[in-house]
Amino acid sequence: MIGFYLTLIDKTADKSRFERIYYEYKDMMFKAAMSVLHNAALAEEAVQDSFIKIAGHMGDLSETVCGRTASYILIITKNTAVDVLRKEKRERSYPQNEENTEDVLFPYVEDVFSGKGMADIIDIINEMDSIYKDVLKLKYIYERNVQEISELLSISPKAAEMRLYRGRKILKSKLEEMGYGNK
Repeated sequence: MIGFYLTLIDKTADKSRFERIYYEYKDMMFKAAMSVLHNAALAEEAVQDSFIKIAGHMGDLSETVCGRTASYILIITKNTAVDVLRKEKRERSYPQNEENTEDVLFPYVEDVFSGKGMADIIDIINEMDSIYKDVLKLKYIYERNVQEISELLSISPKAAEMRLYRGRKILKSKLEEMGYGNK
């Protein structure tokens, strides 16, 4: 199977890094997918889809074995597993609710992106539900745009925007509780 993934990558250096990532993280990815899906066949499908996404975004991974890479891969795997689960539910004719709303910016949040403020933001994000934590990490830590986030998490751009909106709203509230934005 790794041969298929390697055909998706153009650069030789990226192919070598991908191969190391594949062997280092495939078991962890399967366990993460199983924790969401509770079905080995579906978990394998989620892992395969995740590797395809990772192969398409090798430029995002500077190191192959580190906590940041492991976190990035787990985010992709868990969200791909959720996507597989949603797909299974859709095929069983369960209705899905989609909410549309405008994304808003909280200008003062940018003021705390330094020193202690950044540490506070990371702590708040890490305490959030994964649905918001993942998009906020991809946006602010990995510096991905909405389109990239939607592709990595297999959600629509509108869903990515909504999750960012709600996550920012939670973040804003928590930061206000900590005294930020009270100028």
